[in-house]
Amino acid sequence: MMIRMRTTAASLLAAALMTAGASAAQDRVVQLPRQDRVLQGTAPQVYAVGAAEGADHEIFGEIAGVAFDASDNLYVLDRPNARVMVYGPNGRFLRQIGRKGQGPGELTVPMQLAITGDGTVVVMDLARPAYSLFRPDGTFIRNVAVEGLMPGPNSPMAWHPRGGVVSTFRAAPSNNPRTGTHTENIVPLTFYPFGGGNPVRLYQIPQQWTTQSSSSGPGQMQIRLSPPPTFSPAVLFGVLPGGQMALSFTSGYTVRILDANGQTVRYLQRAMPVRRTTDRDRERARAERREMMQSGRGRITITRGGGGGPPPRGAPGGAEMERMLGEMRFADTIPALKGLRVAPSGKLWVERTPASGVEDGPVDLLTAEGQYLGTINGLGLPAAISRGGLAAFTEVDDLGVDRVVVRRLPQPWR
Repeated sequence: MMIRMRTTAASLLAAALMTAGASAAQDRVVQLPRQDRVLQGTAPQVYAVGAAEGADHEIFGEIAGVAFDASDNLYVLDRPNARVMVYGPNGRFLRQIGRKGQGPGELTVPMQLAITGDGTVVVMDLARPAYSLFRPDGTFIRNVAVEGLMPGPNSPMAWHPRGGVVSTFRAAPSNNPRTGTHTENIVPLTFYPFGGGNPVRLYQIPQQWTTQSSSSGPGQMQIRLSPPPTFSPAVLFGVLPGGQMALSFTSGYTVRILDANGQTVRYLQRAMPVRRTTDRDRERARAERREMMQSGRGRITITRGGGGGPPPRGAPGGAEMERMLGEMRFADTIPALKGLRVAPSGKLWVERTPASGVEDGPVDLLTAEGQYLGTINGLGLPAAISRGGLAAFTEVDDLGVDRVVVRRLPQPWR
């Protein structure tokens, strides 16, 4: 059986906040200052990895995730090459973890990366589907099978101190899925334990994904996942050091702080306007989708037996591509927030959507208790932050080369 999934960036319905969680009377709403207080300082580059030509460890097919361990070593998940590359705090290549294949310690379609508190490397392999666990030196430990659930293809994954990972999950396609169309209106934020026990649904997030299943021949099945309209608010979340979580999924500037069991503790809000979607926004989004379809970035194929590899055919032809682009749906407004990251110190990095929608947005630094620390301009949101104050930023240059730039943050930002 072949399962082919076409996905775009994670996006959500602009659902009303009142439909989920505890009542407003039981929650504390913290109104953050309206005016920005710009934080002064610079983040000088320490090193960069990723090149069009060079040694094998310098070339990435497509970066699916980055993470730091407690020693400030950088881990880069290279999806097409099914491996994790590890670099020291100075950028020196240290080792490779995993390789392409279907045997023990091998990876097929790696989607997500996380590092546990003791340095265990966790890779979500969508083809198994399972979490593959490795020791820091790269030694394979075991696979933790995912039963009946499928992590969101573009969803974040975070290690939780309770001994598992947190991500958004959907019901996994069965071995013999029925043809037709199925729509899900809720996607749960779920804790998946590694030490035994059942997954725990932490929070029900309003989100509408449509699954279309069709048979393409004996023993074959195509499944197409259709996300919510472009510019719908994304699911943004992170796990705090003590097990609390920060979560955002609405159009306005609202970050919800959850306890370790998924109960709302407080809301962090700023009075930021939500602007209307323009024709220019829609054309820019179509151009970005066209480039992605032509390059094949983000395309995932799973075949019977868990194999992953090139799609059965290339990018859609010109007429088909334009038809698909013409069928794109768009939300009426642009969400206020673009990204969220939790630093090891517990500080929240909250990226606002820029006015033009192109460059990096301003990043607010907050505490989970609701203190506004200030705003960083011109830097963008790191993909990962280390305990020692390193920040990793993923980039794709004009030649389509994936790279990671590591910078050192000023002490007040850490």
